[in-house]
Amino acid sequence: MLIDEEILKQVLSVNIKSARLKLNLTQDELAERSNISNAFLKDIESGRSGASLVTLINLCKALGTTPNDILRECFSDDHLNYTNLLQQITFLDDYEKNALFKKFYSKIVTS
Repeated sequence: MLIDEEILKQVLSVNIKSARLKLNLTQDELAERSNISNAFLKDIESGRSGASLVTLINLCKALGTTPNDILRECFSDDHLNYTNLLQQITFLDDYEKNALFKKFYSKIVTS
């Protein structure tokens, strides 16, 4: 199954933000380390924008991770389940998305 651009943006959004928070980096710090603007990073993390291959690699280097890790859901057998979940999340308002992300992130940190 092919991945459309909106799904890719959502995968990038969730995984880049999660990796940044794991490192306790601010958006300003990650943007500076990745040589992109803070506004562009905000657009990536919100799912409004994708990233070029160069930007993805720079973000990964700044986060100490790989494109494989950031894009892992795009290549897994669970892609359909993940796609459905992302589509459902898009219907949430910003408050609900933040609450869901905080709950998800707290489970990762305590695992």
